Amino acid sequence: MIESLGDVNAPATARALLFVCVLVLLPSACAPQPLSVTREPTSLHIVGADSCATLMRDAAATYEEDHLWVTVTSQVLNNALAAEALQEERADLALLSWDSLGTEEHGLWMEPVGRDGVAVIVHPASSFSKIGMAQLREIYRGRLQEHQGDVLTVVSREEGSGTRAALESIVLNGEGTTLNAVVMPSSEAMVDYVAGTPGTIGYVSTRCLDDRVRTLSVEGVQPTESAVASGRYPLWRELHVASRGDPTGEARQFAQWLIRGGGAAD
Repeated sequence: MIESLGDVNAPATARALLFVCVLVLLPSACAPQPLSVTREPTSLHIVGADSCATLMRDAAATYEEDHLWVTVTSQVLNNALAAEALQEERADLALLSWDSLGTEEHGLWMEPVGRDGVAVIVHPASSFSKIGMAQLREIYRGRLQEHQGDVLTVVSREEGSGTRAALESIVLNGEGTTLNAVVMPSSEAMVDYVAGTPGTIGYVSTRCLDDRVRTLSVEGVQPTESAVASGRYPLWRELHVASRGDPTGEARQFAQWLIRGGGAAD
């Protein structure tokens, strides 16, 4: 009889245990599960001034790492051509080193993303070690052609360069560079020429310097990162991210990320 009662109760006990297990597991089964969202692949095309090339490429690579659904392509142009590509809708965004066009007149949206210096550079054997703004103005207007017995060769960037526009605005008060200047098409070409040609004086973005040339202090201040950031170095300008009208979609996300410091522009 005892064995018979055990056989009868066993199924009931099993059913009770099963019911308890269901109650325990039910909350976790009904809990909301994390959603796995697949982002639609998208692409951005960014153009940038020569002095913004490193910033642009580094920012594009970092953004792609953090936003796997985005492909960012970049193209280096001079400042005027980068702005033109933006206006003609051949680019989603541009990194510009000088506001040559005027944002309001041409419907461009523009925000600063960093500060850059314009370094005055000479051949390592030059007798120059420092220069004042007035003296630099005389040299680039073609009125001062010698220094301590050395004949000077003035080297400039091409028309449309944001770095040239900055120098002509800040140093020459908007006047043009002497027509006798040797013209270089890029920052790299500028450094190469000055480094290899005694008697030359030129200028380049502080982001494009290398140790083959010597930088001059301007008004007693060297173009160090801290001096440029604080404004103590007199030849500085803002770098900007720009778009045709207010950016939208992924272009807006990239621009906001860059403004917040995602590209480490400072």
